[in-house]
Amino acid sequence: MNRTMSILAAVLALASSHALAADSSEAGDPPIPGASYSPAEQGADLAQMWCNACHVTGTSANESAMDAAPPFKMLAPMVTTNPDHYRTFLTRPHGSMKEITLSRDEIEAVLAYISSLDEPAGN
Repeated sequence: MNRTMSILAAVLALASSHALAADSSEAGDPPIPGASYSPAEQGADLAQMWCNACHVTGTSANESAMDAAPPFKMLAPMVTTNPDHYRTFLTRPHGSMKEITLSRDEIEAVLAYISSLDEPAGN
C-alpha cells in the first residue's frame, strides 16, 4: 500500500510539474532547463523578446522598424559565413540598441536561429 501511494504521489508531482512547465511556456517564459528545445527555437524566442522592436526577426525580408536595423533574413548569409564576428558583436550593445546582456548560450541560440533563416525553404 505504501509503495502504491509513493508511486501515485510521484506521478501526481510529475504531472503537476509538467502542467506548470506548459503554462510557463505558453506565457512566453523560457522553457524548463533540459526540455527538448533546439538552440534555433530558443534563439527565435530570444529574438522575439529582445530584437523584434527594431529588427524583423522572422522569415520576412521586409523593412525593419528602424532603418539601421537589418532584417534577420538579410543577416542570415553573413552570420552563416562569419559567426565569430557576430558572436563578438552580440557581446555589447550596438547602434541605439538598449543594453541587454546575453549569455554565451543565448548568443549561440540567437546565431543558430539567424543561420536557420539562411536555409532554403522546406529544409
